Amino acid sequence: MVGEAGTETAAVASRRAVKERAATDARIVKAALEILRLHGPHRVTVEAVAALSGVAKTTIYRRYANREEILQAALDSKLASPCVPEGLCAYDRVKWTLELIRRGLADDVGMGSVGAILTDQEPDFTESIREIINARSEVVADVLRAAVDSGAVRRDLDVDTAVSMLVGAYLGAYLRHGEVGESWADEVVHIVCPELEPDTNASRS
Repeated sequence: MVGEAGTETAAVASRRAVKERAATDARIVKAALEILRLHGPHRVTVEAVAALSGVAKTTIYRRYANREEILQAALDSKLASPCVPEGLCAYDRVKWTLELIRRGLADDVGMGSVGAILTDQEPDFTESIREIINARSEVVADVLRAAVDSGAVRRDLDVDTAVSMLVGAYLGAYLRHGEVGESWADEVVHIVCPELEPDTNASRS
């Protein structure tokens, strides 16, 4: 009985240690992403991450050899491409993907990273950041291709150019106004793909 109790206690302690480690890692990555979003990759340092996360530098160094590994871990956490929800009409699918662009540029990599790409501040990480943006952009491209195939959008649509225009629409709105309003997605779909609007489709039927 004593042996069984000791084994159970050790198992509980092991699970607790795993949870604590995961929570610490999450704090480190969250802090690195916040710095990345606001200031770009060049400001992601062990000192800055420790200050923002509240995790001691010695603890961070036990997990990551240097700032480059921290930054790569933060970028890797945003690589997965979300799936478009089922059951949306063509208009709502395109609108959803525009929100995906907005979240990708505003929340995932942030304007600090966009600025870093434009100026190539961190050449070693430029492609990693671009990969995140392109992963989101490819979701948009897939939705537009499906709309073309279904006849909802004109057959001669250049999907790659359309995606670049949509990404540029967000950047243009941000540069001009310092923020992007809630009606942005609706307004862009209306301009770029007016034939997708539900009321237009209804009037044609």
